[in-house]
Amino acid sequence: MAIAPKRFSPVVGMMAVIFLVSSQPGDHLHLPSFLPYDKAWHLLEYAILAATCFYAVRPSFSHDNRTLVSFLVVCFSFLYGVSDEFHQSFVPLRTASFSDVIADTLGATLVAIGYWWKAGPG
Repeated sequence: MAIAPKRFSPVVGMMAVIFLVSSQPGDHLHLPSFLPYDKAWHLLEYAILAATCFYAVRPSFSHDNRTLVSFLVVCFSFLYGVSDEFHQSFVPLRTASFSDVIADTLGATLVAIGYWWKAGPG
């Protein structure tokens, strides 16, 4: 089965949300208080990004490829996190932070572990 381009709409949408939030100057950024820690927001948004990636590619890969797919999704999330932090370094009152990239990658990794486990043998 080929990859359906429409299944990538959530990926692009989540990337756009991340970009738009990162584009907000530091004094304009008001996140809901149910997650009071910045790193928790990073973990959540990149977990959602990874989940949308798995949704996009799932029909095209068998359980035999789950390790490769998981690895690629985590790599993609890491690279998007790095690019997001680079972008953020140009936004007023915002800075780039490697610890944010770590939180981003952790969020994607947790989803990848869940995907890998769920797509197990058989």
